[in-house]
Amino acid sequence: HVVSGSNDSSVRVWSLESGECLRTLSGHTAKATSVCVTPDGKHVVTGSEDNSVRVWTLGSGESVRAVQTHTSDVISACETADGKHLVSGSMDNTVRVWSLDNGECVRILCGHTAWVTSVCATADSKFVVSGSNDLSVRVWSLSSGECVRTLTGHTHWVTAVCVTADGKYVISGAADNTVRV
Repeated sequence: HVVSGSNDSSVRVWSLESGECLRTLSGHTAKATSVCVTPDGKHVVTGSEDNSVRVWTLGSGESVRAVQTHTSDVISACETADGKHLVSGSMDNTVRVWSLDNGECVRILCGHTAWVTSVCATADSKFVVSGSNDLSVRVWSLSSGECVRTLTGHTHWVTAVCVTADGKYVISGAADNTVRV
């Protein structure tokens, strides 16, 4: 499947083979800005300009969790590989970590001085990487909430971050037309 977020607030699940829209997920009240299929392939995590993060069952399209306490648009969201937490980055300059069990915010990671545009959890679920319009990439400990490393070098907004499956490398892309490893 391919999953897309839209300006009309919908999230759509598409057949990769036929290109047909299989289902439309409704619940956000503003643009769906982020879509991430969970590592187990069973759920979709979405972020929205309505300041919320939602988790949907990929097969049925049912919304199984919604959290809404960012003070501005959610730009990026993902689930940790162990299935215990949601992670979201927002225009409020924070990264937030949510319990999937009860939907409560368990950590607010502060340090970026501009919008957090991308978040990615490591495969071992021990760290979160965030990229920001402040030109930095930060690595956070999920257990302590501490920023353990700040990576700099981009000369324009960081727009994407990811971590290799083995956890050895952080990859970032930016509006300065560079990718850094």
